[in-house]
Amino acid sequence: MLKRKIGNDRYLVFWNDKYYVINDLTFKLLDLFDSQNDIKKVQQETGYNKKELKILYKEIEDKLMSKDYYENNLKLETPIKVQWKLTNKCNLTCKHCYLGKLDGFELPYETAINIADMIVDSNVMEVTLSGGECLTYKGVENIIKKFIDNGIKVDIFTNAILLRNLLDKIDLSISNKNLILFYVSVDGLKETHEKIRGKNTFDKTIENIRYAIDKGYTVVTNTVINKINYCDIIDMVTLLKTMGVKDVQLSNLIVQGNASKDLKISFEEQISLKEKINDLYKSHPEFGFIYYSEVPDSDGARKVYTFSKGKKNYIGNDNWKCTAGVARVTIDPNGKVYCCPFIKDSYLGDLNKNDLKEIWDNVNRFKFLKKLSEQNTDRVCLAIKQGMKGEKND
Repeated sequence: MLKRKIGNDRYLVFWNDKYYVINDLTFKLLDLFDSQNDIKKVQQETGYNKKELKILYKEIEDKLMSKDYYENNLKLETPIKVQWKLTNKCNLTCKHCYLGKLDGFELPYETAINIADMIVDSNVMEVTLSGGECLTYKGVENIIKKFIDNGIKVDIFTNAILLRNLLDKIDLSISNKNLILFYVSVDGLKETHEKIRGKNTFDKTIENIRYAIDKGYTVVTNTVINKINYCDIIDMVTLLKTMGVKDVQLSNLIVQGNASKDLKISFEEQISLKEKINDLYKSHPEFGFIYYSEVPDSDGARKVYTFSKGKKNYIGNDNWKCTAGVARVTIDPNGKVYCCPFIKDSYLGDLNKNDLKEIWDNVNRFKFLKKLSEQNTDRVCLAIKQGMKGEKND
């Protein structure tokens, strides 16, 4: 369990894939719970009897489930998460890429290592590396190892073409593989994947996903649903889940950059796809979870569904909140920092000139947070509302 002190007897922990604000006693109780100690061991370690422990664990459960408790106690001196677009270079040119044509810019390795040191010194708990294609960056393995060695969780967004090369460099030195999560883009079966991403990409991607899983790493995939791959989705999900992919995420097309409107599937096709996924999971409850995100429904809202054991669950509006500027910032390939990469007036500063801790206190962050609280009242992100990320939500 990752732990960060944020005040007197107050800690931020990453537990069961979520962040919580807790005190020292709660941390100890959760740690004992995670270690699967029997009740007598917990009584010995804490000095509480069985009845008192039952009450304490019930209080912990109630507070951890309370959004108000979390928000009222979370006052951060530095961000929890950083998304770092390490390079503006990519080894593929995908038809649906919302970034469009990339200029290939990236900072020198010495500058990137300095930024990595700033992130470590700022007590960040989680870093997402993306691009472009972040694995094209020369020396990326050293940046990843630096974060892992300092107990920072690393999420790597990649097309997986270079994934085996990376693992061959770092695998023997990674003692805790739970600190790395690979998000791999897969866009259908072989023919459709390669129509979108280029020739000779599918087999390499699938082979490298298998290689990572065999090495003990967790892989999650993301698929952008579009006219080219729509008919492949069910067979693709089946393939990925039988390979051992932890979660399969399906997301809607962002009409921006290389992606044109004619790639967008219809509302009727979206509804049909949801039903097909539901049927698939009735037949294969062992598949665990699939996430179908940002689906425009009949009421015009973008909603998120999970499918598990044949049940379709709508994740309600109150379960999601944008963390841009609240707990997360984005670093672009130039070293500039934003609350939200799509909203340029959320600019906070330049890591070539200032420290991350200084940038976090920039007045623009507080202006952005005010805008977020006033305008972002539902599940649609502020950038989409303002037409800065794909189509406007009319």
